Amino acid sequence: MPDILAIVSKAVFEKEARIGSKPLALRDVWPVDRYNSTGKALERLKGGGRIFLVTVRPPSEQLWFLGVVESPKIDGTAWISASKNSLPVTDISSLRKTIRFESGNGMSQDKGTLGMSLQTPRGLTPADVKQILAVVTGTPISVSSTLASAGAQLRASAPARIIGGKYEILSKLGQGGMGTVYEARHTGTGRRVAVKEVKEVAGDDSSRSGAQIIERFEREARATGTIESQHIALVLDSGTDAETRHPYLVMELLKGEDLQQVLARLGPLPEDVALRIAAQAAVGLLRAHDAGVVHRDIKPANIFLARTDTQIIVKLLDFGIARVKEQLQSPQNPALTTTGLMLGTPLYMSPEQALGPKNIDQRTDLWSLGVVLYEALTGRTPHDVETVGALILAICTKPARGLAEVAPHVRAPVGTIVKKMLEIDNRLRYANATDLLDDLKTELPAGFALDESMLVSLPGSARREIERKHDPMELAATVLKDDA
Repeated sequence: MPDILAIVSKAVFEKEARIGSKPLALRDVWPVDRYNSTGKALERLKGGGRIFLVTVRPPSEQLWFLGVVESPKIDGTAWISASKNSLPVTDISSLRKTIRFESGNGMSQDKGTLGMSLQTPRGLTPADVKQILAVVTGTPISVSSTLASAGAQLRASAPARIIGGKYEILSKLGQGGMGTVYEARHTGTGRRVAVKEVKEVAGDDSSRSGAQIIERFEREARATGTIESQHIALVLDSGTDAETRHPYLVMELLKGEDLQQVLARLGPLPEDVALRIAAQAAVGLLRAHDAGVVHRDIKPANIFLARTDTQIIVKLLDFGIARVKEQLQSPQNPALTTTGLMLGTPLYMSPEQALGPKNIDQRTDLWSLGVVLYEALTGRTPHDVETVGALILAICTKPARGLAEVAPHVRAPVGTIVKKMLEIDNRLRYANATDLLDDLKTELPAGFALDESMLVSLPGSARREIERKHDPMELAATVLKDDA
């Protein structure tokens, strides 16, 4: 029976691909059971077959698999299945160059033309289907006639991995420099959680320092677990897997996207939205700092915009991870130092953090949040240099260019707040998150609440002004003028 790939347009996806009132996100399951089209390419399905639905996501043109409409029957202008899709939304961009279709022509690789190249439904080969299902399920499987048999084969082919003796891995959510985040299910309660497995360090009987770092990791995790704030991802458990000796952290499973993904999708944000995100993050930092916990690695990827039924809640991720990085970097543990590893993420480091881990307090988090706010308003971090060495030098010696220069649409009081967050001398910076919040509240008289309707691109005129201010030739002229 034929398998056909068909595209769901951006407009249709954003309007219809929802679970209740929430827009569909990666790893969600869209229970779709129809595809509206009278295209001749679909007539082959009258004897049975499947429609593999995909969409193209701006601005990087990711190719998302949305689900399968199996054995549909034509009903006027729609192909309708008797059963709903059960496969998760998955980024299959890696297959853009390997799916060939029955025509053998593949997909267009030119930016701006991928969606156009998929507008007409196209027949998939058995090899294409195998690749797609392998990525979606996370396990290579052979081509089968039905999704049910494919799922059965998948379950039988590889037993689920269990971390810590009680967290059954369901899928991989992401991977970073120190480890991997999985969606998992507690084998006792059935609760779905997020498990972060830290693979950078493994302790054993012969590695006293490695064991000390794991102990530090678990202690930091317990400290984070005591912080009561809706703006910090809830820590449920931590431990060390007996088989791999990798420490792990168990957190609430969140739906949404991190700020790094939002900025990649939308670019600079409207001032009000950027301030609301920063304010909610600052509330989380305030609660953490009051508990004696400094994050040390605030960056867009660690600021998560969690979707609920009624609003978006900003949550801080990865408390405790940065402390492990610090121990890895420490000269007292030379055997554990990883080449190129630095405490924190260089673009968002405070000057005192860049110079070394000693004497770091809550003001380092306020600097990093200042860099995040600067980026949310301008689309760029304050110091645009090509090497880590030049970046560290700039962070420690060169004040960030004022927002009045690079983002003229931002009001002067907001520019003053960002400037104070980014003072090189931490004695001139905000002393604590309370002081920062007081100033942010003044600029947000309507409060900090966020909802989906607010996550929009900056108006075109303001965006063009930012792009003009970041033109390389104009920047070079400004630098020469400053040096004159």
